[in-house]
Amino acid sequence: MDQLFSCRNCVHNTSQSLSIGRGAGFCLLHDSMLPEPDGTTCKYLQRKDLPWFVVDEGVSEHASEFASLPGIALLYEHKPVSRIRYSEKYVWEHKAFDALNHALAQYSKSEPSWVFIQAMSGGVDGRRALSHASLVRRYMDRCGTWESSYRLVLAVLQELDQRPVFGDRDLHLHEGEDAGNVSDEALWDVFFCRLGSIQEYGFHAGIEELMWVTDSLDGALTAFDWANLKIKLEEKRLEWTQTIITHAEKEDVFFPDSAGPLGDPHF
Repeated sequence: MDQLFSCRNCVHNTSQSLSIGRGAGFCLLHDSMLPEPDGTTCKYLQRKDLPWFVVDEGVSEHASEFASLPGIALLYEHKPVSRIRYSEKYVWEHKAFDALNHALAQYSKSEPSWVFIQAMSGGVDGRRALSHASLVRRYMDRCGTWESSYRLVLAVLQELDQRPVFGDRDLHLHEGEDAGNVSDEALWDVFFCRLGSIQEYGFHAGIEELMWVTDSLDGALTAFDWANLKIKLEEKRLEWTQTIITHAEKEDVFFPDSAGPLGDPHF
C-alpha cells in the first residue's frame, strides 16, 4: 500500500510506475533525479493510478504527514533527500543514461508547455504513453482552466484502447518476478493513468459523465479483462470524444477562428 504513495506512482515522475521503468526516475516538480523512486515521496504527490478527486482524502493525509519536509523525502524514514540536478555528464559516467528521462529533464520546460506534451503523443511505446498521460494530467492541474486542455485530452483519448508495448528493459522487475506477468501489470498502469486524465478533465470541465467513465465500462474493467475491455473502449472512445468536442463547441472554445495552437488564446 505504501508504494502507492512513492515517487513511482506520482505524475511528477512521469516515466515510471509501480511496474514500469528501471533505475532512477526524474521529478519534474522538484527538478531532481530520483535514484531510488520506490523509497521516496513528497507532500505534493499526485497519484497516477486514480484521479485525484477519488483519492483526495488519502493524498491529503499523506501531505499532512510530510508537511514539515519541503522537498523530496524518504517514504519510510520521513527524512529529507537532497535534490540531484540532472547532468548528462553524470548519467553517462555512471552508466545511468535513459533517453526518456533525458528528454524530460532537458526539454519539458520548453515554452509554450503544450509543445512538448503534444510531441510526446502517439505511438505504442508503453513508457512514452505513461509519460504523455502524466504530462497531460500535470498540465491540467497547473494551468487553471480546462479550456486549454481539451485538445491534449482528446489526444490521450484516441490511444485509450491501444495496447502499449514494453521492451524487457522497460519493466520494473523484482527478484523472482516473471516478465510476462509484470508486462500485464504495466498495461494496466498505463491504462489507468490515461483513464485518470479523462476523468480529471471531466472534473475541471464540469462534465460528470467523464468524471465517472468507469461506471459505463461494465464488468470488463472489474475483471481486468483487456480483450473484452478493448471492445467496450472502441465504442466509448468515439462517444467520449464527441462529448468533449460538443462541450467545447457549446462553450465556444473549440479551435477558435484565430487558432492554430499559436493563435489560440487559451494556450
